[in-house]
Amino acid sequence: MNDMLIRMAVAAVGLGAAANALATGFVTLPATGLAVPGGTSAYASCNTTGDFGSNPNGSTPPTTKANNTCAIFRADDNTPPLAGYVRKASVTRNIVMKNGYTNNTSVTVGTVIDEVWRSGTSCIYAAKIRLDNVDYDRRSASPGKQYFEINDFLRAGFKNRGPVAAAYHFSKSQPAADDVLYRAGLTYTSVVHEPGDPAQPLTKFAPISPNWVDFTSDVNFLDPDGSSVRDSSWFFVRSACTSAAPAELAGALRFRQMGQEDQPLIEVSIPGFAPANANTNP
Repeated sequence: MNDMLIRMAVAAVGLGAAANALATGFVTLPATGLAVPGGTSAYASCNTTGDFGSNPNGSTPPTTKANNTCAIFRADDNTPPLAGYVRKASVTRNIVMKNGYTNNTSVTVGTVIDEVWRSGTSCIYAAKIRLDNVDYDRRSASPGKQYFEINDFLRAGFKNRGPVAAAYHFSKSQPAADDVLYRAGLTYTSVVHEPGDPAQPLTKFAPISPNWVDFTSDVNFLDPDGSSVRDSSWFFVRSACTSAAPAELAGALRFRQMGQEDQPLIEVSIPGFAPANANTNP
């Protein structure tokens, strides 16, 4: 290779590193999807280290230099996700299962902090999950506790409020406790990720739904695969909104166990903040 080609190759490597370092921040989720090998996906790929939670060694936290697609970095949980935004609401909600796994009694398996930040007619809807040391299926004959696992977290209310963008914040105060965001998609359809699966499923498997954003992570108080992470990162959705006070929408937040380790498929639905006049249609 001659000197000119060597210099061009080195420059290309440098540009690639710079692009990776600049991949931080909110990622737009276009209503037409994103181009991927074989077609189009509703999902943007974020931090795929840890093989979507299947690697017992866990994931690699984002930094300003690597593994940082979709990531934002703020000083603490009280710092706005973006400059100029003001927090308008913050509520801690119980994640309550009512599906009969405990002889038709309800069981609280964790909590989610639900927030709204606003700047003019732009809002950021934020959520952070924590799962507890709770057996959600006390009728099971399996030994030990059956811990609820959240592979996908969904938020509703974004149809006709685009462009919609997503991001996450890995809390520095708990570097060993948070899990990263693997992907975020403008879809109502969650797809289980097994080792070797593509990071961005095609729209024939997860059709685009402009009303929902799906965040894929792997949160479990005690994960069967050994990568135990009880706290999620902060998950953010930015969209158009009005100056109206934040309002709750029944069923706006969904938590899905997708059977990554052969658990039963479960969805838990609770109220959450959403744009004014939003709905939960798929």
